[in-house]
Amino acid sequence: MTAKEISEAWLKYIEDTFLVENGCDRPDVGEKFKFLEESGELGLARERDRITTDMLLAEILSGSPESRSKMFSITGPGSLALVRDRIQCGTQLLVGFVQKGVQINIEGEEEHALEDFFRQMLFQRPV
Repeated sequence: MTAKEISEAWLKYIEDTFLVENGCDRPDVGEKFKFLEESGELGLARERDRITTDMLLAEILSGSPESRSKMFSITGPGSLALVRDRIQCGTQLLVGFVQKGVQINIEGEEEHALEDFFRQMLFQRPV
């Protein structure tokens, strides 16, 4: 698949999974993310809370849309800002691939293979 095709699938996956009502696109999450970024604390928070962010991502990704909605509603803006950071990192990586015209080989049944690839990007693990 081309990086452009994967990027389009990534955006749909992110919108359907994270940018739902009460999700990572909440105004308070955006404000917290902006604060962390502008204050220079984002890198420190990324490292300090890496395991907690991984656990939150695992919980979000394993749940149904209904359970995700409940999870988002009880999760604070700081935690969701770090999830949003992971989303942005993945998006920036894919944008770079698109700009370079990279072809990405993803093995397996396309839908499941893409989802696995997206999970690896969110957990920031090498493919």
